[in-house]
Amino acid sequence: MKISSLQILFVLGVLLISGSLSAQEDNHEHDHKANEISIALGVVPLLNENDIAAGLHVHYVRGVAVHNKLGLGVSFETILDEHRHYTYSAVIQYRVFKGLILGYSPGLMLSNEGMEQELLFVQHLETTYEFELNKFHLGPILELGLEKEALHLLMGIHFGIDF
Repeated sequence: MKISSLQILFVLGVLLISGSLSAQEDNHEHDHKANEISIALGVVPLLNENDIAAGLHVHYVRGVAVHNKLGLGVSFETILDEHRHYTYSAVIQYRVFKGLILGYSPGLMLSNEGMEQELLFVQHLETTYEFELNKFHLGPILELGLEKEALHLLMGIHFGIDF
């Protein structure tokens, strides 16, 4: 079964709406640590290629506003398949409530296509839910990668440390 981009956007929309409704019920506010380094490991269904690969995403985010709920940073992502994709991005993330985090990462992807290398503009939409264990956190991650001619998902586990 092939998943369309509209189906993916619908699921992300449902997550956003349910997160917003839950946020209205939660009045508990607290400061988050200013710095975070995290890594996400997962499977990457390559929707346009009908294939599955492994994926790795690493980022650093610094809280900048709203009690560090809004953060800016940088990230690196790679898809470990025959094409060898490497993406370098800026990161904008927002801690919606409790452990729910939404992120947007525009960047550049270096892709090896045979003997040629190609540099493309890409965008990533990310949603993560963190379970905090003191300064460590972990939880599920879902990331949608939007390229000019392709889509991919990263579904996996996010591990991080706050400092």
